[in-house]
Amino acid sequence: MIILSKKNKLLLNRELKEQQIQRIKELLPEFEVYTELNDESVLKDIEVVIHWTPEMGKFWEEGKLPQLKWVQAISAGVNYLPQESFREKEVILTNASGIHQHTISEHIIGVLLYHARAFDQVIKNQKNKKWEQDLTIQELRDKTLMIFGIGNIGRRLATIAQAFGMKTVGVNTSGHQVSEVDETVAQDQCEEVLKKADYVVNILPETKETINFFDKERFSQMKEGVAFVNVGRGSSVDVAALTEALDNGTVSFAALDVFEKEPLEEDSPLWNHKKVLITPHVSGLVEHFRDELFSVIEPNVEAFVNDGKPSVNVVDYDKSY
Repeated sequence: MIILSKKNKLLLNRELKEQQIQRIKELLPEFEVYTELNDESVLKDIEVVIHWTPEMGKFWEEGKLPQLKWVQAISAGVNYLPQESFREKEVILTNASGIHQHTISEHIIGVLLYHARAFDQVIKNQKNKKWEQDLTIQELRDKTLMIFGIGNIGRRLATIAQAFGMKTVGVNTSGHQVSEVDETVAQDQCEEVLKKADYVVNILPETKETINFFDKERFSQMKEGVAFVNVGRGSSVDVAALTEALDNGTVSFAALDVFEKEPLEEDSPLWNHKKVLITPHVSGLVEHFRDELFSVIEPNVEAFVNDGKPSVNVVDYDKSY
C-alpha cells in the first residue's frame, strides 16, 4: 500500500452523492478531500483532480499544481485537456469512457427512427392539423449501418441495431475484428463499404487524424440518400462539405449533436436547413450520471491508493484517448 502524507489533497470539482464523497474519504484517509476551492493556497498540495475545469486549466498553465499526479475526467472525450504537458509532467489522465454507451446509443437509434418513420413531416402536419398518410416510410431492417468509432458506444449501438435487423459495419484504425459488428474495416480503407451504407454514424474521438475526416471527398463516396449522424466531435465534420452534400441530395438527413464551436452560432445555416435535426450536445446526458461516473471513480481511487496509479480508462497520450 502507498503511504500518503496528510498534506496531500484531492479536489472534487463535480457534485457527487454524499455517500460517494464519504466513500472517497474512506479510501483516502490520509488525504484532505475538497469539494470546492475557496483558497488557492491548497493548490500546491493537490495530487488528484476529479473533473478538469477551465479554471483548473488556468491554474495548471500558471504552474500552481506542482504535485498533480492524476486527473479523472468526467467525459469520454479528453481533447480539451492539456495532454502534452500532462505527459511531460507524468500526470496520469483517465476518462469516463463507457458510462455514456447506453444513453448515446439510444439517442442514435432515436434519430434513426425519427428519420425512417418521417416524424419530421408528421410533426409539421400535426401543427397544421393535417391528416396525411402518404408518407415516405422506411424500415431499419436490412439497412446497413456504418459506425465510425467502434468503442463502448459503437459496440452497444451495433448490438441494438442488430436487434432491428440491421447489418452493422464498424470502422476502427486498424480494421481488427470486433465481435459485436458483422464486419470491420480500417479507417483508411472504408471507401468501398461507405458506398453501400444507408446510415453513417460518427463516434470518432478528436485526434490529428480525425479533424475534418468527413470532408467533401468523404461525402462524395457515400451513396445517394444516406443519413448521417454525428455524436462524436464537431471537428470531425467539414460543415461546408456536409451542407453541400445535403443540398445536392447525397445526404438525405443529418442529425447533429456536436459542433466545432458550441453553442452553435445563431447565423449558422444548419439551424434552418430542412434536412437537419439539431440537438444541443445532449446525447450523452445520463439519467443516473453520478452513479455511472462513480463506477469509474471508485475503482480508480482504490487502485491509486494500492498501486499509486488508477487502472480504469487510462488515456493513451499517443492516441489522445
